[in-house]
Amino acid sequence: ITCPGVQLKDKQELYLSVFVLGQYHKTECVPAVFPLFFQERLVFEKEFANIVDPGDLVKLLEFDTAVLELIQLVPPVGKVLATYEENTRDFLFPDPKLTHGHRGLQREVLMKRSPSFTGIAPKLRFSTTSLISDSLLVLGRSHIQ
Repeated sequence: ITCPGVQLKDKQELYLSVFVLGQYHKTECVPAVFPLFFQERLVFEKEFANIVDPGDLVKLLEFDTAVLELIQLVPPVGKVLATYEENTRDFLFPDPKLTHGHRGLQREVLMKRSPSFTGIAPKLRFSTTSLISDSLLVLGRSHIQ
């Protein structure tokens, strides 16, 4: 996360909170000095038991929201400095014109800063990789793949 020219008045560490597919993960904490480097891989797995058609999965992902929050460990509960929200379909499968590079989907997006965050909006650079696979469902004596 970059934010040129911005210095945080609070010196407590920061982390990135990520909510995707109904699951929450957070990164390790980093010092409160921009640029912030989160060199982590967060894995989210979701099983959609009643989805057979990939088109139905796309529709389902369009109604889900991915939320990323930059949080500083300011007592008592932490302070949200900036947020990025996007429907999960576009988060996982961005428009090809928004990507660059040869591996993964390297993206740069501006986060929405909170009212208490002074300075320009932080820029978040990240990549996503998605894998969709069929699974075998066992229903009584019948097997459906």
